[in-house]
Amino acid sequence: MDINSIPRLASGCRLHPTEGVLLIPEGTLKLTGPSRDILTLVDGSHSIAAIADDLLRQYPEADADEVRRDVLGLLQRMEQRGVVRE
Repeated sequence: MDINSIPRLASGCRLHPTEGVLLIPEGTLKLTGPSRDILTLVDGSHSIAAIADDLLRQYPEADADEVRRDVLGLLQRMEQRGVVRE
């Protein structure tokens, strides 16, 4: 997975509609910081670069390179857990 990848949530995974958790077949993953904002955009139509750009519009004071690294890192970790697919 790289900055141009277009991720989607794996089958059986979805965001809880009101709480900061991701529902997965094995239970739940608690989401902290902007993780929910990121995963909301993981729908198979936004690239990782586009997700990072959206976050930068929400947090204009953030460092662009750091946001891109953080978004990519989160999604790579989620991919390793089987929660996100490319």
